[in-house]
Amino acid sequence: MNITCDHCKQTFTASGEQASFILDSQKKGMRFIMLECPSCYSGFSLNPQTMDPPLPQKIVDEDHLRCPVSSCYGLISYVEDEKPFWGCGECGTVWFTQPDLFEAIEKSIEKYPYRAKVYTKKGNTFFPAPLENEPDNYEETVAKE
Repeated sequence: MNITCDHCKQTFTASGEQASFILDSQKKGMRFIMLECPSCYSGFSLNPQTMDPPLPQKIVDEDHLRCPVSSCYGLISYVEDEKPFWGCGECGTVWFTQPDLFEAIEKSIEKYPYRAKVYTKKGNTFFPAPLENEPDNYEETVAKE
């Protein structure tokens, strides 16, 4: 299974783990996943149903929020689709409204207070904290939830 990186434009053969992830995502009907390029090590999005990058996305303030789902430390992106949504390319969770996304973040922080460090809240709106400001062991800690 050949894939072209959206960042460096290099074509590579999906690893066994990536191919399995893609096939599982196709079976689940997911339209947005994140993969890592073995050439430039950048993460990029892919629609597993079409094997193409998702339609060009508008950049919104919620892009790159950390996923609030238990045990997931993926990054959220806004996806322009027939019915636009915010989605995590790691776990496949989607939110069709901003209030639903922010409610999930609130619940995650209530359950796991350390997660508050990866968000900045202004009024009722969450923004991503800069990745360099995240706790060093954030991903390892989340994976153990």
